[in-house]
Amino acid sequence: MIKIILRAFLWGRYSEMNKSFDDEESVDGNRPSSAASAFKVPAPKKPGNPSNSARKPGSAGGPKVGGSSKEGGAGAVDEDDFIKAFTDVPTVQIYSSRELEETLNKIREILSDDKHDWDQRTNALKKVRSLLVAGAAQYDGFFQHLRLLDGAFKLSAKDLRSQVVREACITVAHLSTVLGNKFDHGAEAIVPTLFNLVPNSAKVMATSGCAAIRFIIRHTHVPRLIPLITSNCTSKSVAVRRRSFEFLDLLLQEWQTHSLERHAAVLVETIKKGIHDADAEARVEARKAYLGLRNHFPSEAETLYNSLEPPYQRSLQTYLKNSGSIASLPQSDRSSSSSQESLNRPLSSKWSAASAASLAGRVSGSSKSVPSPGTLQRSRSDIDVNAAAGAKARHAAGQTAGAGRLSAAGLPPGSYASGGGRYGYVFVLFRLSIL
Repeated sequence: MIKIILRAFLWGRYSEMNKSFDDEESVDGNRPSSAASAFKVPAPKKPGNPSNSARKPGSAGGPKVGGSSKEGGAGAVDEDDFIKAFTDVPTVQIYSSRELEETLNKIREILSDDKHDWDQRTNALKKVRSLLVAGAAQYDGFFQHLRLLDGAFKLSAKDLRSQVVREACITVAHLSTVLGNKFDHGAEAIVPTLFNLVPNSAKVMATSGCAAIRFIIRHTHVPRLIPLITSNCTSKSVAVRRRSFEFLDLLLQEWQTHSLERHAAVLVETIKKGIHDADAEARVEARKAYLGLRNHFPSEAETLYNSLEPPYQRSLQTYLKNSGSIASLPQSDRSSSSSQESLNRPLSSKWSAASAASLAGRVSGSSKSVPSPGTLQRSRSDIDVNAAAGAKARHAAGQTAGAGRLSAAGLPPGSYASGGGRYGYVFVLFRLSIL
């Protein structure tokens, strides 16, 4: 009977093993076993296999060689590029006013028609700079014909060819640099078109427009430009708002106060909106513009500061402190800042010296008393009363606890109170049990 049971058990185990082996073969398919794979002959490497070939320096995963070092990225231009391009033009000579007028009329004809080849339009824009270098501004009819070119410059700045847009921005910047405030009409006409280039995805167009606006702000101080800049500070485009506050900061640095007086209220309102802007970088640029506003209109800047909510005031204080311009704050806010710093110090650093002196005086038996927190002089009168009362109560409780510890420490070593805590009570109970 035992043999029969043992045979049945072994047969069942053998059937289970065969079944599991068949299952493994059905799942793995033609996968070779470990023994077979150990003696498998490796396949020869193909020369064109990308996984076995060495990585080339110019491949996508390898380190890139070269690249643009400009802040705006590949294709970006800056003011240094503009300055170099101002005089990098063909040399021309002007013999008479009539010849100058004919040349300007021909340039206007080419630039006013976008059907002309883009190469001809770029050469026409360079021709304008060549005339400036040759001294065209000294002729009487130049400014009259220049005003006729305003529409041509705007059309060139709207062109789809980035090279045409770049040359138009360089030409406008050169006109502003050479002519100064005499380029007021042309600057007022071209600035809105230049702002439309700021959010352009093509770096060469966006950076060219920004550089041209900077040149105009530096050299053409016309009050009519201020509303054109402040109106873009509330644009829906984040990039336009950031650049607009940057331009506003540059304007407040470069211009004289008499050129800003007419639009002081607009500047204050715009900077206030910038401090509340949803974009962090736009808020930073608006705080920079606040410093410029403070230099020109101190009373208006103080009124603006007092109208801000406390969180925005603290942010402005922090920025001014980090930039080393704490003196630009109103007098009351400078004292508030110093008072806030004193309140933010740890309590131990403020009372450590006084508590140590009072503790030593009580141990030595001296009658010198420690001044209470209420007798200390403060630089501000608008301290929180509840916070001061709480601090005074905590300090009084600390003095009472310290006096109790000192009185217990002054008892003789053999007394029960000198045992301290629960060990003293245990000692008392032990003595009572002995008695």
